[in-house]
Amino acid sequence: MQREPFALFAPFADQMRVAIVARESVEDAAVAQSFATDAYVSLWQVHGTVTVVADQPVHRDVQADGAATEQKGLALMTRWADCQNFVTYAPKQGVLGILHAGWKGLIAGAIPEHFAALNRTWGIEPRDVYVAAGPSLCQRCADFSDPARELPSIDPRFVDGRCVDLRGVADDILATLGVPDHQRERHADCTRCHPDQYWTYRGGHREEVQSGRSNVLVAILQ
Repeated sequence: MQREPFALFAPFADQMRVAIVARESVEDAAVAQSFATDAYVSLWQVHGTVTVVADQPVHRDVQADGAATEQKGLALMTRWADCQNFVTYAPKQGVLGILHAGWKGLIAGAIPEHFAALNRTWGIEPRDVYVAAGPSLCQRCADFSDPARELPSIDPRFVDGRCVDLRGVADDILATLGVPDHQRERHADCTRCHPDQYWTYRGGHREEVQSGRSNVLVAILQ
């Protein structure tokens, strides 16, 4: 387990905590217990755009790819194996969020919808939010059969042959929304480049991932 993997959140160490669980066979409840709680939100992730507001536990019975809460002691978690994954935190409002955004969710608008949910519920603006992105595919490892056909809405400047800079696309979306550069951090690791450290669908663990193995990004207000 990588505890507190983002320097971005160091100033808020007394308010929230974050961890990455990788290449470990752990159940949702065990992940939550590592933060000394039995209350957690784990979603039925569908590569969509929905972010739910959570004030009580969710045990994979809600279809969504994002969650946000102001409840202390409620662990938010997202599972992934190559997809982009984010923790969002608005310190002024005391609101924490998580988001899973594979390439399908990315082009469908998962990131803007997450921020729209924060605004609808708490009046949070992008300038209020700190965003950390966990390990995911680097551009060299995010290869597609035909990017122009599979990801037609992606700006060509993020496409190099068959490879797409999905991280760059997400960062551009965040910048366009209005999240300041100094309030963003991205974990350097690529899951496919480091199959010894992370479960990776494209990097050799297809059967394991299909059977349910995944990395976990978890965050909690305290």
